[in-house]
Amino acid sequence: MFGFDGSTKAIAHFLEQIKENKEGSKFTHREVRAYGRLMLALVPDLSVDHPEEIKLLLAAMSTAGLPHYDRSFAAERILKLLEGQEKRKFHSPDGF
Repeated sequence: MFGFDGSTKAIAHFLEQIKENKEGSKFTHREVRAYGRLMLALVPDLSVDHPEEIKLLLAAMSTAGLPHYDRSFAAERILKLLEGQEKRKFHSPDGF
């Protein structure tokens, strides 16, 4: 898709900001929901180990009615999944 290589570095940046947004100081609910929907559309093109769990968390983050804390929790969980994947790649002899 548009030369996208499946890297998760770009979405990790936004997820970090959402993770730190527990009180809504950086983003409004509407902005976090928009980021969630945008990232959800990219999941099929990402190289991730747990795409279904990530899709579920992004979909939840995108729904109306959740407090900032819950959206922050979802972002933190996705980041942990991505970090675990990076650690496995780093310790794997072939890098996969």
